[in-house]
Amino acid sequence: MNERVISLAKLSRERDLYEPSVKVDYDPIDLALNEPMFNAKRIIEYILAQKVYITDDNRYTGMLRFRGDVGVPADLFHRIGHKHFSEAWNNFYAPNYIDNLVVFEWIHSSPDYAYIIENGIEGSLGKIAYYKEQYRFDKERYEYLEGVEHVCRGLIKWSEKCARAHEDAALDCTDEKRKAELLKLAEICRRVPRTPAKTFYEGLQAIIFCFQFLPDSVGTIDRTLLKLYEKDIKEGVITREAAKELMGEFLVHLSNHTPPTNVHANRTAECHFAIGGYTDKGEDGFSDLSRLIVEALMELDIRRPSISLRWTKKTPFEVLKFMLECERNDKNKRFAFVNDEPRIKALMNICGYNFSDAVRYTMCGCNEPAFPGAVFMAGLTFNVARSLTNALYNRSEELVSCKTFEEFYAIYREELKKDLDIVLDYHDKFCDMRAKDINVLSAFLLEGCIESAKSPTRHGCKNAFGGMEAMGITCVIDSLSMIKQFVFDEKRTDMAHLIETLKNNWRNDPDLRTEILKKGRFFGNNDPLSDEISCLFTTELYNITKDRKLRNGANILFGTLAGYNPHHMVYAAQTAATPDGRYDGDGFMVGVGQSSGKDRKGLLPLMRSVAQMDPCGILCGAFVCNMMIDGALMKNDEYFDKVCLMIQEYFRLGGLQLQLNYVTKEELLEARKAPENYRSLKVRVSGYSDNFVDLAEQHQIEILDRTVQS
Repeated sequence: MNERVISLAKLSRERDLYEPSVKVDYDPIDLALNEPMFNAKRIIEYILAQKVYITDDNRYTGMLRFRGDVGVPADLFHRIGHKHFSEAWNNFYAPNYIDNLVVFEWIHSSPDYAYIIENGIEGSLGKIAYYKEQYRFDKERYEYLEGVEHVCRGLIKWSEKCARAHEDAALDCTDEKRKAELLKLAEICRRVPRTPAKTFYEGLQAIIFCFQFLPDSVGTIDRTLLKLYEKDIKEGVITREAAKELMGEFLVHLSNHTPPTNVHANRTAECHFAIGGYTDKGEDGFSDLSRLIVEALMELDIRRPSISLRWTKKTPFEVLKFMLECERNDKNKRFAFVNDEPRIKALMNICGYNFSDAVRYTMCGCNEPAFPGAVFMAGLTFNVARSLTNALYNRSEELVSCKTFEEFYAIYREELKKDLDIVLDYHDKFCDMRAKDINVLSAFLLEGCIESAKSPTRHGCKNAFGGMEAMGITCVIDSLSMIKQFVFDEKRTDMAHLIETLKNNWRNDPDLRTEILKKGRFFGNNDPLSDEISCLFTTELYNITKDRKLRNGANILFGTLAGYNPHHMVYAAQTAATPDGRYDGDGFMVGVGQSSGKDRKGLLPLMRSVAQMDPCGILCGAFVCNMMIDGALMKNDEYFDKVCLMIQEYFRLGGLQLQLNYVTKEELLEARKAPENYRSLKVRVSGYSDNFVDLAEQHQIEILDRTVQS
């Protein structure tokens, strides 16, 4: 990477590269407009009032942010101006947990950049004209399309303003090389995103320009830009090194959209995207452009974006090893790994996609899956362990009379279904709250909103894709395993005594807890009993919900993701003692895996347990599996090769996702004692990485509690 981009990356960590936002005074007569046009008019007035981004050496332009005083719904990611979303957020987002069961959460999306690159905004305007004619007698839909049309025409004006600003800057420029660069960028802004991109550079500028209006995942840019990249390389329009320079600056601007003053500045989740994965022809899609993107990121000390490698059975081992090599050398912890095999199967069998559509998925946020041009409606997080404690504490008389594990499990299943019914009802209510807002700004980037003439907040997108995030999954699996092992199979205790002991928080029989922790057949050890229970439990989630759909028409893919909020800890703090040896209020682990030394047999048995746990694929939503590996395994090349082979085997067995930490516990403990000496120590938390010393104490303890595999 050349010094210009490296210097820009350094500067982006120190200050905001964007121009300061300009406040706009709006005409009160706008109140006479219908809602879509009111929103569209004020959004475009705001955009056109902003100052064009020009520095001495920039190669991109059009960057801006929306202020809180825009007064209308701006982009769909930040939800600035989304009044009803804000009301729901204020009432039901953390820390406003409902009955220790459910909480409102963020949603993610990925713009359809391929459409913009291939058709330009003029393509969207053509669709709008067609569908305005189709809906000419439907006032609500016609007015919505008018609002989206106003936005599209306004964005073309914004690109023209950017072009003029660079032309004016060129007039005053005495450096001939820089003058040519300014004029080149002006020329590009005259074309994109108004018309289709013709070069790799134009494709990147089109994405940067449109990113401001839905600044979430950039999708699968290694395939979106591949034809332009290969054409330019073949025709000598660009060299690979020049393409890497353009990609490097592109990544810097993605990272800087979350400025260094932002509370999440050191986190990696914003603008997460995926590379590789199956193509629609069934081939592995990792290309030279995929590699170039990774190389560019590795040469830049920036906090974002995160990149997930989509592994397939056709992914060469060399590619997986290359990505793991980058991961072990990346001090910013920006890489994760996801398996196409189970996710594509789930997208086809559960969500109803055909193969050519399913392979288009990408990653976003903290490991949420998404489709280009679609919203991933995982709008809540819930405590799946509450149903277990409800059964144990509220139906103890019935449980005591159970003669078999199957009888016990039937009662537990009733409680699980009750809670899932409540959770699904809240999901629909949360969707209804979001649907009261109308978004016209992001619609041109989302597939189906123009065709349906409906806001993305009102399920206007073509793809119905969603899920729910379950906290406490490992706690439930382990607790069910202990009940089966200790009460019914080995009869080391009876149900009455176990329940009494739990109600007393283990005080009346601490020896039973010790015996469970020592001899329990816990999940994560490739043990037939606990692995059978994990399959039983995940299949139950599938059976209870397989005929249910979310309000947007989506089938349900459960996840295990806590995101930026420590939902797993909050729910656990309010959850009574459980048969896995938890005391009242003890934590749940985040994601799926094991902690506290309960995975006793090493890395490969843990991977095998996780890989086989979900035969129905229902846990193919926002799934996360964190593994702590002894740092020596990653630093020693011989051991590292073996770890790479084990990870390949994990994916071959069906493991969905993996992200790694390999700092030692001693190092983490030292960081807690002397945080000033460990300011740059990065760790994987949930679906994101952050500075260990900046984490809340409860997060630090949760990470320390993870078992280190050796």
